[in-house]
Amino acid sequence: MKKLLTITLMIIAFSSTAFAEQQKERISDMKHMADGMGLIMNGLLYNYLDNVSAGVKYIQEGVNSINKKGDLKTYLPADTAYAHKFGEKSLRRIMEYSNELEEAMQAKDYDGALESASLLMRQCNSCHSRVRGW
Repeated sequence: MKKLLTITLMIIAFSSTAFAEQQKERISDMKHMADGMGLIMNGLLYNYLDNVSAGVKYIQEGVNSINKKGDLKTYLPADTAYAHKFGEKSLRRIMEYSNELEEAMQAKDYDGALESASLLMRQCNSCHSRVRGW
């Protein structure tokens, strides 16, 4: 009985440590992407192409980091893991909108860049509202 209790406690300790580490990674990825969105907004406001490009790079690094983790079901919080297909689609759209944004800025198509930035922000918010239950 004592062995079983010890094994159970070890499993609980390991799973809570793994959960805490995964949550830390998720927060880090989201913060990195939020920093990228801030750079994009700053770049659009002041017409700094370098800021927009850096922001796009941050966002795409975040998307790639999330994609490298594998199964999105295990990456998302347990209570919203059912939304993994939605999350995957959101990641694809975020990548598309960020590419469109950078292309528009390179072409000096500021209306197109603003539209792409708006779509990018909406996609981020859409995923957060579904996954976080806002």
